Amino acid sequence: MDFAEKKNRLRVLLGASRVFQRKGYAKTRMEDFVEESKIGKKTLYEYYPNKEEVLKAAADYRQNKAAFRLKRIRNNSALDFSKRFVKMRKELLDVCRPSHFALWKELQDQIPEIWRMVKAKRVQLIDTEIESLLEEGKKLGEFRADLRPDLFIMALIACSDAVYKWEQNPTERRANISELDNIFLYGIIRRGNETLKSS
Repeated sequence: MDFAEKKNRLRVLLGASRVFQRKGYAKTRMEDFVEESKIGKKTLYEYYPNKEEVLKAAADYRQNKAAFRLKRIRNNSALDFSKRFVKMRKELLDVCRPSHFALWKELQDQIPEIWRMVKAKRVQLIDTEIESLLEEGKKLGEFRADLRPDLFIMALIACSDAVYKWEQNPTERRANISELDNIFLYGIIRRGNETLKSS
């Protein structure tokens, strides 16, 4: 793949993310990607035969990018553990933007095979970074020794899923995610340790 093709594919994926968030999956057409990314229709079809393939590629791109950001935070030796943990929490909260909730719900309800693919990729990429940082926290004595990262991640995912299904405005959803986050952290942070508070 040459540089021009990589650049064009990236334009399509970035444009597709905006279109899917704005219109949802069902109402999006291939022509919308052409218009948004300013790329020729013939070129688009050479890369992706249909909008399902565009969605898969866009989701894959976004998750790889999120995993890269999380890994960079985890490996930032200039920050102590508590600062890295807080930055990772904020990064994860930013991934759950209100503009994504409607699309996620549509995928889960109407295109479950793509939703399963997105969730599996998240486990492979993003959950791995979270688990690594949680294990480091246990070794440093910042977290309870009996913390099981896999159960912690499952619980956070279940709560996030519940939050975006609620009939609330985006501000209320975000506040609830923050509150759930604090509840979990109260249970895993070593008692008496005030260093990991984000406020």
